[in-house]
Amino acid sequence: MKRYVIKSETIRRISLAILLTSFVIFFFSDGISKILYRSDSDFHRYSRIIKAIFTFIILIYGTLTLNRTKADILICIVLLTLSFFVGQFFLGQKLDDVDIVENSSTLFKYLFPFIYFFLVSDVLKFDEFPKIIKETYYRILAFNNVLIIVGLITGAFFLTTYKGPWRFGYDGLIFAQNEASFVFIFAITTVYYRRFYLGIKEWMFWIVLLPSILVATKGIFLYLIVLALFHILIRVSLVKVLGILAGLLTFVYILLNSFINEILLNSYAVFMYMYNKGGLLFALLSGRDQFINEKLVPLISGYWVFPNYIFGGQEVKDYYIEMGFFDLFLFFGLFGCIIYLYVFYRIFSLIPFERKFKIFFALSLLVIIATAGHFFESGIAGLHFLLMLLIIHFSIKQKNQEMVSKPK
Repeated sequence: MKRYVIKSETIRRISLAILLTSFVIFFFSDGISKILYRSDSDFHRYSRIIKAIFTFIILIYGTLTLNRTKADILICIVLLTLSFFVGQFFLGQKLDDVDIVENSSTLFKYLFPFIYFFLVSDVLKFDEFPKIIKETYYRILAFNNVLIIVGLITGAFFLTTYKGPWRFGYDGLIFAQNEASFVFIFAITTVYYRRFYLGIKEWMFWIVLLPSILVATKGIFLYLIVLALFHILIRVSLVKVLGILAGLLTFVYILLNSFINEILLNSYAVFMYMYNKGGLLFALLSGRDQFINEKLVPLISGYWVFPNYIFGGQEVKDYYIEMGFFDLFLFFGLFGCIIYLYVFYRIFSLIPFERKFKIFFALSLLVIIATAGHFFESGIAGLHFLLMLLIIHFSIKQKNQEMVSKPK
């Protein structure tokens, strides 16, 4: 019995070390890849190689430390992998130039959060809050947000959200704009819940909230608006909040009017350009609605056979839709979609949010995933989601322990 306890503690600590080490390495390797990409370097995918190495390490480690939870996840990973290769096989019967290497790379992006859950399932077993999780997460966020301010002041092109000069936005060392949206949505959710549901007042709330506006993606703007509305309707007296909000907005606008004007005017100009070009839906979805006719329909009608509807079959290079649920269906088919969404639901259900907030967060996340890409197939977004799960889980657990230990 004693040996089993020691072994379990060792597994938890190794899992925590791998989780946090890889998180830090991924952040900086993504930053290096972004700088190289923005500099038009011949090769910039060093971050992808590093993620692949850690993925295989965790797969091997998870198999060696197998338990019931990991076994269930592993079975789902095997089934999803089989579904992918069956779909690729049948797609290749009618499409000659299937890029199996690129498509397999995307497979690992989809599986990345599930593979990393091997580590998370171990870390969740800690009795006390491993505060190094929150400290590491906060330090990386704070460092990146400092870079966002530096980018705003200097105009450094490798710190901008968008590669082109016509759109305003700074996301630091985060590689892709859609990934930046999810990274900040999860960060905002973490600090918001700690502040307003757990009563933990910390400077990190403002360090996350204010720079998130400078990222200037529609996903973040949408989430901030619906979160503010939720907060007003559920948690605050309407009269009180309107007075405070009016005073705060007036003060902030007077202080930062030039920056705010630049953000709002640029966002409005881009939106109107897209609206005049293709209409309201085209503007809201950044042109992705056209991908349904240009990519999805030709792929299904021209190259799919019946088994593809069950197992999927997507050529990412030419038929990527950039809308989460469409791409998930194209990649795994009906069979794989059911498995994938079931596993994701089981992981999501572990986040111990208060019921109303959990429903709000789930609906908000579903809408944003449905209208944007780079969530299911983003290792970074998935990792930030898992870190949010851990921090909220242990924050609530710590709060409950403190309440129990208080003298009556």
